[in-house]
Amino acid sequence: MNNKFFLYFFIIVLIGCNNKKEISFETLKISTEKEVNKPLVVINVPKAIKKSKVSETINKTIKDKIISLLIFDDEVVVDNIDDAISSLNDEFLSVKEKLPGDATRWEATINGKVIYETDKIITIDLETYEFTGGAHGYESSILLNFDVVKGELIPNEELFSSKEEFYNIAESTFRLQEKIPANVPINDTGFMFEEEVFTLPNNIGYTKKGLKLLYNTYEVGSYADGQIEVLLPYAEINKMLVVKGEKQE
Repeated sequence: MNNKFFLYFFIIVLIGCNNKKEISFETLKISTEKEVNKPLVVINVPKAIKKSKVSETINKTIKDKIISLLIFDDEVVVDNIDDAISSLNDEFLSVKEKLPGDATRWEATINGKVIYETDKIITIDLETYEFTGGAHGYESSILLNFDVVKGELIPNEELFSSKEEFYNIAESTFRLQEKIPANVPINDTGFMFEEEVFTLPNNIGYTKKGLKLLYNTYEVGSYADGQIEVLLPYAEINKMLVVKGEKQE
């Protein structure tokens, strides 16, 4: 009986180790830097290279995000990055034809990296910059959390076992960080939450130090406010998370 138990235990450990190793990454690199009279597109993002459900989900999700960032015309439908770049080129040339005096080169930069990885969760951060004319470009971040076991992208609302409790601690931390007294409206110091009600950001992600809440520029503030980040240590919020976070060195 003992021998069977230890054999079973060994198999379970071996499977666990294999699962941890089934995901590895290389970098997908694309650049149009040397192409003249076209937008500058620079892409450096993680690409999962070992075949598994979560690898396929990661690669497809990142591809779809890149395409959505490159497509200038919402009516254009493409299913690969090369066609998305071609669509951006077409839009740029169309604008140049209509406004020949505006020769400013458009830009789209997407840099991604794995910022958190365990045998349960992988979080990828896509840092983006877009410029299609005007006074300035636009920088944004996209945080993507993947369930390694199920092989799925995790919607933000499914991160929490106790959303109301998490919501309350998130608002308290936001107010403390931004020096907004608890007894005044959330927009009292100039923020722009809809209907004066605190809301969680569109981007929430696991990091090595805690769970990051990231408000992109214009999400709740002005361009001058830029991105706003709130970091919640796992020791304070793990009881509210479906998958507990681990502080990493």
